[in-house]
Amino acid sequence: MLKWIRNYYVDETIKDPGRTRARIIVGKYVPGIYVVTLSDNPGNILEILSTAVLTQRGARAICPPIVGIAKGKDGAVQMVQDIIEQVYRETGNLKIREYLENR
Repeated sequence: MLKWIRNYYVDETIKDPGRTRARIIVGKYVPGIYVVTLSDNPGNILEILSTAVLTQRGARAICPPIVGIAKGKDGAVQMVQDIIEQVYRETGNLKIREYLENR
């Protein structure tokens, strides 16, 4: 089962975010949509995954918490950049995991 953080980020170019999230939850491939997740790898902070990866039951079972959905890989990269800038601007540090979990 996929885990989502409360108040996850949504790219404003996604027309129907509720429907998009519902399709991701049930394991449907949503063309052109990427999810931004917290990373399980201690060397990384955030990861970008295509929804194609989440159609696999095994990948969905081990997927870290989702912090955002974006249209296109460029949109996902921009979302990661915006998240990092927001965390630094509001807290003065880069404790992104703590910020997102307590947001």
